Amino acid sequence: MALTVRPTAALKAHPQWSQTDFEYFRGKGYSNPQILEFWERDLRLGCKPVNWKPTDCKYQTSLRRITRR
Repeated sequence: MALTVRPTAALKAHPQWSQTDFEYFRGKGYSNPQILEFWERDLRLGCKPVNWKPTDCKYQTSLRRITRR
């Protein structure tokens, strides 16, 4: 199942941008504005962008559970 919603320009330009993090949040059902809110909060807290590693078993298991693949 491929994600059909594309990231907005604001998301792609955000310092917290990560394609895999975006896919994870979209797979969980969050909207683009909600993802932006998460990333704004994380930025204020000094967090670094989350870059899931698609070859990591934890990522694959989480993505499968979310997308039911």
